Amino acid sequence: MDIYKTAAELRSKNEAFVIAFVVNAVGSSPGKAGFKMIVKCNGSSSGTVGGGAIEAEAINEAKECLLKGENKLQEYYLSNKSPKVNENIKIVPMSCNGAITIFYEVHGSQPTVHIFGGGHVGNSLLYFLKPLKFYSVLVDNRPEYISKEKNPNASEYILSDYNEYTKKFAPPEDAYFVIVTHGHNYDEIILKNIYAKKKKYKYIGVIASKSKAASLMNSLKSEFGSKVDLSNFHSPIGLKIGGSSAEEIALGVAAEIQSICYKKLKQ
Repeated sequence: MDIYKTAAELRSKNEAFVIAFVVNAVGSSPGKAGFKMIVKCNGSSSGTVGGGAIEAEAINEAKECLLKGENKLQEYYLSNKSPKVNENIKIVPMSCNGAITIFYEVHGSQPTVHIFGGGHVGNSLLYFLKPLKFYSVLVDNRPEYISKEKNPNASEYILSDYNEYTKKFAPPEDAYFVIVTHGHNYDEIILKNIYAKKKKYKYIGVIASKSKAASLMNSLKSEFGSKVDLSNFHSPIGLKIGGSSAEEIALGVAAEIQSICYKKLKQ
């Protein structure tokens, strides 16, 4: 089992995981220094820290670390008895009578930005997002735009009908959406399907003039009621930092997303 190859595969899929390293083992212990194990959110694991009760304990500890998003160094005493130990040491019921120290290294998933439309603005936005801490998903209904040649900076590519995809997909609430398609009808379909999920997403942005943005807001209110929460709706899109080219618009959108991610921009 190549732990680091598995870790790289999980990172490429934007899956959160923990690597549990045995950094020290004293006395009789099933795990030895250098043993490693990967644990995913659902508790599935690859590799080992020794098996048995200590491995079950390590899996539970790793899941807690994932929830908190924090690394941790934990020492365990392996004994069926109840010896007096430091309060920071956990006792694991095993007959080994040894001790083991495990470091839990958290690799969280990155916030996902769904970009609908791989044209000029979408292409430029992918370029600006790539070095930032985001996982970008490019969605387009045109085969020629869903490629590394046309849009080399996306993390994931999805060729699909916009209506079908947005009805079925189930993004987490920390997701961001940028709607920059080549048709107003597509924009409205995507927007309504996202709001139909009734989740408080981080950011829903649509490229639009002021009049088109007002029309979209009225359409949402007509569809979901006048009290629909539009605090996460951004249109016209992007921070107003100047410029009107595709690259300048995309830079403003990337800056707006970054500001919201770091809570520098009030919703």
